[in-house]
Amino acid sequence: MENEPPYISKTKRKKEAHALQELGQTLAGLPLHHIKTMDLPEKLRQALIEGKSITSNVAARRHRQYIGVLMRDADPETIQLELDSLDETPAPKPQDDEETGLWLKRLLSLDPSAIEDLLEAFPGMERQQVRQLLRNTQKKGAASQKAQKALEDLIADHINRTN
Repeated sequence: MENEPPYISKTKRKKEAHALQELGQTLAGLPLHHIKTMDLPEKLRQALIEGKSITSNVAARRHRQYIGVLMRDADPETIQLELDSLDETPAPKPQDDEETGLWLKRLLSLDPSAIEDLLEAFPGMERQQVRQLLRNTQKKGAASQKAQKALEDLIADHINRTN
């Protein structure tokens, strides 16, 4: 009886599991450059990076649960200390804005090979979404500006994922 671990109630275990899942969610919300620099177990780091590309709500929920499971093997105190010490300034990205602008300019010039080149450079990008945003940029008024901003954000997001 002396070697048995202390009794932990089911409620307490659930609260601890929920806290680990919330910590995992906090990690998942971090920019990619922070995730890559943190001292995390490799499986957890890979799952956090993969989670950035999941768009389906159901798949994202399952992935959050998976991250919660992986958090059981991680040291939550160490991770929390690293989170607290993170500098909240964004990573330097001098070429990212320039690269985004170049891709956007090329797409808006209606170069037929631009979409193919973009999808080749960023395989996670969806062809249909890019084509729809490009079509919407051809419209008149605020819809055009909104679509152009959305296309710019999409490109910038994929550039940040690869860096």
